[in-house]
Amino acid sequence: MWKRATVIGCGLIGASFALALRRTGACERIAGWDVCAGVLDEARRRAIIDEVDPSFARGEVSSSELVYLAVPVGEIIRFLREHGRQVRRGAIVADAGSTKVAICRAARAHLPKDRLFIGGHPVAGSHLRGLERATADLFAGAGYVLVREEQETAEYDRAFSSFGALIERMGARLQVMTADEHDRALAYTSHLPQLLASALAATVEEHPAADRLLDLVGPGYRDMTRLAASSWTIWQDIFSTNASNIVEALDDLITKLDAVRSELRAGDALRQAERLFQRKAVSSG
Repeated sequence: MWKRATVIGCGLIGASFALALRRTGACERIAGWDVCAGVLDEARRRAIIDEVDPSFARGEVSSSELVYLAVPVGEIIRFLREHGRQVRRGAIVADAGSTKVAICRAARAHLPKDRLFIGGHPVAGSHLRGLERATADLFAGAGYVLVREEQETAEYDRAFSSFGALIERMGARLQVMTADEHDRALAYTSHLPQLLASALAATVEEHPAADRLLDLVGPGYRDMTRLAASSWTIWQDIFSTNASNIVEALDDLITKLDAVRSELRAGDALRQAERLFQRKAVSSG
């Protein structure tokens, strides 16, 4: 499908995309770029990428027909603003950012019209980071959102179809939605859980008897707070670019917690608490 692709950001998502892309056989050569030279060296040593693409650092036009942006949201927006014109004409630019409205807006503002932008978000990954944890199976069975832009050109249609087919060949469950729909949904299913885990960990760790409390934690607490180890470097961009939707999700959660607190404080029948316990767990599969 492509002679050459460049992955910008060779961390967990970028390196996993490169490995999955290689396994599909959809690209002849895979190049990479990262702000850390050591990461690029390791990516080449592990055969995650075939070569380094220095074009964007040198101010040159990259020869790659596919450019995949796997860096934090703010870095994606900065790349589009500063390096959009260094993408070759007719190339596909795809991203893996966790919010979509701000990124898609930046693409419309900064990418020349003859470059084809496809916003996306693999709903996969981990609170852990680094290419040493990358795997070609990271996206297998996971949801993968692609944002369909209102572009009525045959070239865009072909690009969207070919990239969507690639995602499905990687084993992901392709979902097409608007940027607004994505950001509203992920506020509840991703961004709210992150805040909840971090708030719970902070509540316990800042308690006057924190040492004693932490000696008594079990698997439930560890499961609930696993996300608290996530990187603020990534999450600060997510919160700042999806604030209104996250506020709505927080309001809904706080309303339910307030109802339970009122019942406990008043010694009433715990009907609101019982309702919460009647919810079914989401299958890990």
